[in-house]
Amino acid sequence: MKGSLDATLAGERPHLIVLRGPSLGDFFALEGDTLLLGSDPFRADIVVRDVEVSPEHAGIYRERGSYVLRALVGADEGTVVNGEVVEGERPLSDGDRIFVGDSVLEFSHGDPVKADFHGALHLLVSRDYLTGLLVKNRFDAEFEHSLEAASSAGRQLSVLMADIDNLKKVNEAHGHLLGEYVVGEIGRIIGALHDDESRQATRFRGDEYQTILPGLSKKEALEVAEEIRRRIEKHAFEERGVKVHPTLSLGVATYSEDGETRAALTRAADEALYRAKRSGGNAVHE
Repeated sequence: MKGSLDATLAGERPHLIVLRGPSLGDFFALEGDTLLLGSDPFRADIVVRDVEVSPEHAGIYRERGSYVLRALVGADEGTVVNGEVVEGERPLSDGDRIFVGDSVLEFSHGDPVKADFHGALHLLVSRDYLTGLLVKNRFDAEFEHSLEAASSAGRQLSVLMADIDNLKKVNEAHGHLLGEYVVGEIGRIIGALHDDESRQATRFRGDEYQTILPGLSKKEALEVAEEIRRRIEKHAFEERGVKVHPTLSLGVATYSEDGETRAALTRAADEALYRAKRSGGNAVHE
């Protein structure tokens, strides 16, 4: 019986979609039996970027083929479903609207077509078409939220800035379509090393990238940057029979030793990047 219930749930693809708030459009597939909803990117499975949401605001549990919401904060902080304050637990039904802080999330359970639509829409509005990385405005919001969480928890957060060393030569020798392929492929390699939910990356502009590494020290971030550099150096870039050999330079900065704001950390990582470029490229600097 349990197996059939699990199969039904898999077919129905239960999920949450943010209808209102700073995380507008975010899509969360409910995978697993126990999930934490909150604002803390270090601990929450469902991260709602809303300053009015507690770090650990509510739990969502799968029980006997359905989902239950459990409030983890007091009534004054508020977990509300369809206008009713939740004290303790409440079963969730398809279409229920969960109000936390200034955000509204809708629970959907039973419509795989709707799940596919919301998932596709989320990718469309939040992901760069070329690299699959976060679009810049969404990344900036994630950066601010992660920085606030790091500050509150007394944790470190590191930032990488990266730039392709020889893209101009690729464009001049082989055309901009091949250059575009290189930009996308490098973005995907960077993304593969940022698939942890707390890590995020974006195409900063053109052929530059920026990433955040919550919880990582300068030393640990330098190791991640060096791994990215090595993977780019060793990767076989080939499109329509043409092989090219791009390299990447990276700069690293860390909260709070190099800055305490998004602007200051971006500037510090950018300065480190240009030290890497001036050293001859294909390098990592702090």
